Amino acid sequence: MMSSEEVDPASEPRLHRLSSWFDPETAAVVTILLGLFQVLLSVPLAYADQTLPKLFILPLVLGIVIVAGGSFTMANERKPNRQLLQGCACSNVVGLLGTLLAFCIYCFSLSMEHSTEHCVPNDSNPDFRTSLHECPGEFLMAYCWCVTLLLLLYDCGAVVLHCLLSVSALKALKTD
Repeated sequence: MMSSEEVDPASEPRLHRLSSWFDPETAAVVTILLGLFQVLLSVPLAYADQTLPKLFILPLVLGIVIVAGGSFTMANERKPNRQLLQGCACSNVVGLLGTLLAFCIYCFSLSMEHSTEHCVPNDSNPDFRTSLHECPGEFLMAYCWCVTLLLLLYDCGAVVLHCLLSVSALKALKTD
């Protein structure tokens, strides 16, 4: 039920619809989820990554920025006003720049030459099959590589969404 004190949301600035298939609310929810995945994947990197020991800070901070961009977008879609639209535009542009920087750093981390100190398997028992647990260093490097690859994939999705949301918010600010 609408009270007489509420402002009609149709008169407030909303995100520009780029096309009929683009729904800003859905993009905001997916953006928030991608940011949460970045934050969650920073935890294993904090304990496991040996090549770039401080790399876990990047997905942690970037995940927070991505979640903020999605949250501003969702808040502006629910209760549109000029301040939220400006916050949405700023946070999505900062998120876009951050995700592009992270893309470069993740690619660099994946392409780095890892030390190839191979374990010498224990041949004392010929019936014992070799496993990854015989060489924990190699297992840990493979695990970190996979986590970084996941971060790169989630970052690619965030780049696309932040680009779309930034363009949409900036067009809405220009037309308002």
